[in-house]
Amino acid sequence: MEKRFYICGERPVIVEDYGDYDLYLAFVWETGEFKSNVRYAQQVNFDPDGDVEEISESEFIIYVEELKKRLGL
Repeated sequence: MEKRFYICGERPVIVEDYGDYDLYLAFVWETGEFKSNVRYAQQVNFDPDGDVEEISESEFIIYVEELKKRLGL
Protein backbone atom coordinates (compact mmCIF):
# COMPACT_ATOMS: atom_id res chain seq x y z
CA MET A 1 0.00 0.00 0.00
CA GLU A 2 1.21 3.45 -0.92
CA LYS A 3 0.04 6.59 0.87
CA ARG A 4 -0.28 10.09 -0.54
CA PHE A 5 -0.94 13.18 1.54
CA TYR A 6 -3.04 16.20 0.58
CA ILE A 7 -4.40 19.43 1.97
CA CYS A 8 -7.85 20.13 0.50
CA GLY A 9 -8.66 23.69 1.43
CA GLU A 10 -7.61 23.37 5.06
CA ARG A 11 -8.61 19.72 5.54
CA PRO A 12 -5.86 17.07 5.65
CA VAL A 13 -6.64 14.01 3.51
CA ILE A 14 -4.73 10.74 3.27
CA VAL A 15 -5.10 8.55 0.19
CA GLU A 16 -4.20 4.91 0.67
CA ASP A 17 -3.56 3.27 -2.71
CA TYR A 18 -4.28 -0.46 -2.72
CA GLY A 19 -3.69 -0.93 -6.44
CA ASP A 20 -7.21 -1.71 -7.59
CA TYR A 21 -8.86 0.90 -5.34
CA ASP A 22 -8.03 3.95 -3.22
CA LEU A 23 -9.23 4.71 0.29
CA TYR A 24 -9.76 8.41 1.12
CA LEU A 25 -9.35 9.34 4.78
CA ALA A 26 -10.34 12.88 5.74
CA PHE A 27 -9.58 14.72 8.96
CA VAL A 28 -12.61 15.08 11.27
CA TRP A 29 -12.63 18.58 12.81
CA GLU A 30 -14.39 17.57 16.01
CA THR A 31 -12.17 14.60 16.95
CA GLY A 32 -8.90 14.97 15.06
CA GLU A 33 -9.29 11.44 13.67
CA PHE A 34 -9.17 10.36 10.05
CA LYS A 35 -12.30 8.68 8.70
CA SER A 36 -13.19 7.30 5.30
CA ASN A 37 -14.77 9.97 3.11
CA VAL A 38 -15.21 9.30 -0.61
CA ARG A 39 -16.21 12.91 -1.21
CA TYR A 40 -12.53 13.78 -1.50
CA ALA A 41 -11.90 11.34 -4.39
CA GLN A 42 -13.13 13.86 -6.95
CA GLN A 43 -11.42 16.84 -5.34
CA VAL A 44 -8.05 15.08 -5.03
CA ASN A 45 -8.15 13.52 -8.50
CA PHE A 46 -9.69 16.35 -10.51
CA ASP A 47 -9.07 19.39 -8.27
CA PRO A 48 -12.20 21.26 -9.38
CA ASP A 49 -11.64 24.10 -6.90
CA GLY A 50 -7.92 24.48 -7.56
CA ASP A 51 -7.47 24.18 -3.81
CA VAL A 52 -5.65 20.84 -3.42
CA GLU A 53 -1.98 20.47 -2.60
CA GLU A 54 -0.04 17.21 -2.40
CA ILE A 55 2.64 17.38 0.29
CA SER A 56 5.23 15.06 1.81
CA GLU A 57 4.42 12.84 4.77
CA SER A 58 6.65 14.88 7.10
CA GLU A 59 4.98 18.16 6.03
CA PHE A 60 1.60 16.49 6.51
CA ILE A 61 2.43 15.35 10.06
CA ILE A 62 3.56 18.85 11.04
CA TYR A 63 0.42 20.38 9.49
CA VAL A 64 -1.89 17.96 11.33
CA GLU A 65 -0.12 18.52 14.67
CA GLU A 66 -0.43 22.31 14.29
CA LEU A 67 -4.07 21.99 13.25
CA LYS A 68 -4.89 19.85 16.29
CA LYS A 69 -3.22 22.41 18.58
CA ARG A 70 -5.18 25.23 16.95
CA LEU A 71 -8.43 23.29 17.42
CA GLY A 72 -7.60 22.32 20.99
CA LEU A 73 -7.57 18.58 20.27
